Amino acid sequence: MLRSFHPHRFLVCLALGLLGVSLCAAPEAVRLGVLQAAPDRARELKLAGISQAVLSVSWDRFEPSAGVPDQAYIRQLRADVKAFHDAGLQLVLDLGIQYPPAWLLVLPDARYKNQYADAFVDHAPGMNVANAVFNDVVREHQAAYIASLFSELGTDWAGVRLGGGWYGELNYPPAKFRDRTNCYWAFDALAQGERPGLPAGITPCPVPGWKPGEPSAGQDSARRFIDWYLASLQNYHDWQISTARRHYAGPLMMLYPSWGIRPGQLEAAIAGGLSGNTAPEKNGEIQRGFDFSRFIGGLRDPHVRVHCTWIDSNPEWSDESSPDEARWSPVHYLSNLARRHVPPLAVSAENTGGGGPPALSLSAKRVRDLNIQIMFWAFAPDLFDGKPPDLKDLAPAFSP
Repeated sequence: MLRSFHPHRFLVCLALGLLGVSLCAAPEAVRLGVLQAAPDRARELKLAGISQAVLSVSWDRFEPSAGVPDQAYIRQLRADVKAFHDAGLQLVLDLGIQYPPAWLLVLPDARYKNQYADAFVDHAPGMNVANAVFNDVVREHQAAYIASLFSELGTDWAGVRLGGGWYGELNYPPAKFRDRTNCYWAFDALAQGERPGLPAGITPCPVPGWKPGEPSAGQDSARRFIDWYLASLQNYHDWQISTARRHYAGPLMMLYPSWGIRPGQLEAAIAGGLSGNTAPEKNGEIQRGFDFSRFIGGLRDPHVRVHCTWIDSNPEWSDESSPDEARWSPVHYLSNLARRHVPPLAVSAENTGGGGPPALSLSAKRVRDLNIQIMFWAFAPDLFDGKPPDLKDLAPAFSP
């Protein structure tokens, strides 16, 4: 017998469900993880309700010379793994492809190049990435590194993070570079078809020499260029998954950053010839390739998790109850794409770091509202710096 039925609540739940918001589902206990955890803090983290930690590897330290792993660094990594496991924590592996060794970056066409002939160089850690979208030799070295990493450290991971670009996320370099704006990163000799060496499945630019903002009949050049540009990043997205699958059968976490290209926005940018005048272009969403719908819709591996790296995006910028998907927060939009996928995909998330108690409260609310399964807090050292929130605040904030 149905003891209590609330028709108003039912109608609200139905409406929110049609919008992709699972506010009315029974909440599940979220698994908590942390980034940048120190091994000597592992027991404290476990006792505080943390179940996972991210182990970040640096490719440049692992392989300072081509094909020659640093055994001292490997011993340190193994000791760190043992310390976390001894404390009862599961580990998620960050491959560290965003830290390419110096020898890789001096190879021919190892740098992305924009339409202004600028090669992308950024010496900040995690930002000085190599041209893995268009350079097959770069990919070959990445594949060899990944194989060596699993061989040395094994496969006992609760997950593996993928993305391959800035900060390990899936992206092209930024739209603004060296006082240039509207930068697209597909003008190296390989991408433009001037030299062979593209990865399998990628063709040279279909409109060689055309530059964003230049007119063409019916904006045909803009349309062909951007479809190829985004499909090329999707190729790298899928390649990372298949490459990791050669060595690891567990959950893969693809890191999707920023706001994302929302329905109708790409068409508007094409109508303007990719001149950089629409809001998503001004924010760099299109130039950096954030076509989440394309990437997630094309996933064929049901054990890939959709991972949002901006769960704490400013709530003033979004309206979660709006029927317009462009108004949703990134984690709402990504969660909706994941749950519309056949079969539905698991969702995990992390905050951007900092923000204090407001960021914690907002992250926890969105975890509950969207029934997100795994939440990673950035960053573990902040929980021990004497400023709120501290370690004791984390698990209670995410309780159902």
